[in-house]
Amino acid sequence: MRAAIYARYSSENQSEKSIDDQIRVCKNYIEEHGMTISDEHIYIDEAVSGSIINRPGLQALDNALENKEFDAVVVDDLSRLSRSNHQMLTLVLKFDYHQVKIVSVSDGIVTGEEDSKLGIHIRGLINELYLDDLRKKTMRGLEGQKLRGFSTGETVYGYYTKPVGELKLNRRGQPKYEGMVHKINSDEADVVRRIYKEFIEGKSLAKIVKELNQDKIPTKKGYSGGWNRSTVSRILKNEKYTGLWIWRKGKNVRDPMTGKIKRIPRLEKEQMPIFRKELVMIDLETLLIELGDRALLALMQEPVYVYEYILVPAYKTFKMNNG
Repeated sequence: MRAAIYARYSSENQSEKSIDDQIRVCKNYIEEHGMTISDEHIYIDEAVSGSIINRPGLQALDNALENKEFDAVVVDDLSRLSRSNHQMLTLVLKFDYHQVKIVSVSDGIVTGEEDSKLGIHIRGLINELYLDDLRKKTMRGLEGQKLRGFSTGETVYGYYTKPVGELKLNRRGQPKYEGMVHKINSDEADVVRRIYKEFIEGKSLAKIVKELNQDKIPTKKGYSGGWNRSTVSRILKNEKYTGLWIWRKGKNVRDPMTGKIKRIPRLEKEQMPIFRKELVMIDLETLLIELGDRALLALMQEPVYVYEYILVPAYKTFKMNNG
């Protein structure tokens, strides 16, 4: 019987050595059961979560499956294929359709054998519960970092991150600081203030974009196309510039049919607003007072836009500071 091997490690607590260990276990099984294996049919994915279906190694395995290049795929355990119960059952059905067995060495499961369906469902549920628990622990750790004033990975125009605290080795022996904190980038902050001021004065988004590009103001990532309306729009809608940093503002959800991920907002009660006085870049109250009649004129000319961009962030920050 021609066999293939699939091995995967995630970036959680494992390392590259995990791949070698998995392949060794699978090869021992193949040899003990009189199967054959060639190196071209050893498929691996490194540092990829088991919840992601579009993995290079798994896709290559799928292509070979379509071409009927093996009769069984051997894995150390079912979670290597997927930690999603839905994805796992879909893979089992697909392999079964092509008359290819899935052998899970550690789980003692061979598809097609008696009681294998029950075993697959049980292992799939356990693996999915593990993933849910891991997400909760990850979020708890990130929440702790956020409450201590550290960055959790946000990249925002006008700010940069700086490592702070003692440099220590993490569980994988890699150097890591206690955390990263946001600091105001003075040059970019001037651009943000310029955008807010010009918009409140009544200048259109199109004109703001045009003049930023004419003045050769660099974007955050140095895009060759320069500034555009969506970039300026995001800056005007971002309450972070007023000091309000909202943790758990949105979440990623995966389409169970396509595997595609989209970002959706969380319920307000699930969000955790934090006011960061040291990161205030736009004092809207002061800015509106300074502009006086010009701000009033802008409100009269474009009330919808000014409300959406300017007043909503200001109101959120006011509520945060005044209960």
